[in-house]
Amino acid sequence: MAIKNESIIGTYALLRNDLFSRQDIFPWLACLYVSPEQRGRKIGSQLMKHALQETEKKGHSKLSLCTDLNGYYEKYGWIHITNAFIFTGDETKVYEASTLN
Repeated sequence: MAIKNESIIGTYALLRNDLFSRQDIFPWLACLYVSPEQRGRKIGSQLMKHALQETEKKGHSKLSLCTDLNGYYEKYGWIHITNAFIFTGDETKVYEASTLN
């Protein structure tokens, strides 16, 4: 979590599974969120960096995520590796980033 003045301003989760259609991919970055009034202050990028560090500590060399956003994660070095399907049957993009520096 990112905290400012005792208030949560950002968060993320690390999950074993985020897509039923891609049980072969893990771990996942999920639920990345920064409060609207804090956006544009690089908090999201700091949370992603922290997630990659924690993933590496757990012995994984890569972290994946799925999203319908265009352009955001690419700015931070995430690579589009495939498309997959979410629970509704809609398609989503799957990205990957290396935890190795």
